[in-house]
Amino acid sequence: MHAVLVAGSTLTAELSRAEIASADLLVAVDGGAEALARLGILPGLLVGDLDSISVGTRSSLESQGVEVVVLPTAKDETDTEAALRVAIARGANEITVLGALGGPRLDHLLGNVLLLTSPLLDTVKARLVDDLHEAFLAKGEVVFGGERGDTVSLLPLTPRVESVVTEGLLYPLSGDTLFQWSTRGVSNVMTGPEARVRHGEGVLLVFHYRGR
Repeated sequence: MHAVLVAGSTLTAELSRAEIASADLLVAVDGGAEALARLGILPGLLVGDLDSISVGTRSSLESQGVEVVVLPTAKDETDTEAALRVAIARGANEITVLGALGGPRLDHLLGNVLLLTSPLLDTVKARLVDDLHEAFLAKGEVVFGGERGDTVSLLPLTPRVESVVTEGLLYPLSGDTLFQWSTRGVSNVMTGPEARVRHGEGVLLVFHYRGR
């Protein structure tokens, strides 16, 4: 089951209707409900402490039968992490998070990226997506689509990532080691509509940038 979570980060463009339409379960994460409301799209579920949503939007969703999971303001996880848990508990094995890569809180941005390393997502295909980027873990091997000229950066989230091999990128890696303290994996370029990344020990983050 594919769950799409709409988080509350500041958006630089409207949400992708195509991404939303692919959802079996659409979850508004607190202020993400406002972004959906602007498009006139009703989520199946609202999750959060509701400190970033207007009274009017909340009342409208409740009056239309949207299920609301209210979280305490004082808690040990962000609304987004809690929403991931809810989606997985309801059967999601693929999750796309929209609105998780914007501002204004850089700590939230980094926290959302690091959530990809959670054991909670070990068996889940998870991506963070906005209008220009997608971020995901390679998890040993990943194939992804794009366009010739798209930028791809490979960022180790562990001290080292061993045996990195790439296909479909302008600057190939052939069993190389990437180090967390080095920017060697930044700003590669897709040479066609598809790229492949494989690696050994370590955790490798893939950033695919579709901007021009």
